[in-house]
Amino acid sequence: MRREQWHLTEGILFLHFAVSLLAASNRAALEALALVPGLVRARPWTLVTFQFIHTGTLELFFSLLILWFFARPLEESWGSPRFLLFWLVSVLGAGFTAVLFGQVLAGDVFLQTSLLFTYATLYPEMEILLFFILPVRVKWLGIIGGTILVSSSFARFGLLGGAANAAGMSLGYLFFLATRRLPSRRKAAFELKKARSTAASAVREAVLERRNREWGARLLALEEAARSGEDVSAELERFAAELEGAIDRSVTICAPEDFHPVNDPVCRGCAGWPECALRRLEDLRER
Repeated sequence: MRREQWHLTEGILFLHFAVSLLAASNRAALEALALVPGLVRARPWTLVTFQFIHTGTLELFFSLLILWFFARPLEESWGSPRFLLFWLVSVLGAGFTAVLFGQVLAGDVFLQTSLLFTYATLYPEMEILLFFILPVRVKWLGIIGGTILVSSSFARFGLLGGAANAAGMSLGYLFFLATRRLPSRRKAAFELKKARSTAASAVREAVLERRNREWGARLLALEEAARSGEDVSAELERFAAELEGAIDRSVTICAPEDFHPVNDPVCRGCAGWPECALRRLEDLRER
């Protein structure tokens, strides 16, 4: 299936990588992105940008790895708008909790954990290659990896910082649970396409039925006039030309005795009506 050319996940990955490069060359710019509770009023963007700050290459590597393996498929399934809400709920949940506790916060442990738990809930039996070597089921990776991430968060940031990360993780996961019953993007697109197709089909059938009713009345009138001895040859030729131009050769028509111009609901909505009517006109012309 063809993917969109650009997804939110790729943008998040780029920001993690770009901020890491910035941190290595410009300490002042890095400090402007950090979440410091006392400076949030002056720097409101730090409620989002703090997640892109990493203390080392290994931490950055695992963050990018988890985003690539778990965030990208979720966005593929949900669509970018729903994934954006999931991401914002988790990020802002951790950020506002850190401000409430007066705790400096950096990194995206909360989002990594939320992604692991969410993916493990959706695809518990799926196997992935840990470190590209060891096969492991996603449910165990979610439990073990999530536990490690949460415990490392408390070890690194202390009780309040760990609680802020846990809040971000919990709110993201709760958002997933609350919206779990919503259809995926592909299912929603399929249902929309199905609804459009049904509506278009209904319109087509209504147009066909109206046309066939009008032509049916016209055909019966011609037959009645012919039985009365009137000369209907000119009108018959005009009508036959109209029917000939409307014939759909892809439709298999019924036997002559099954054709009922007006009263049969199947005939009234059939695209093969012109061909059946033309066959009846040929009989009328011969008579």
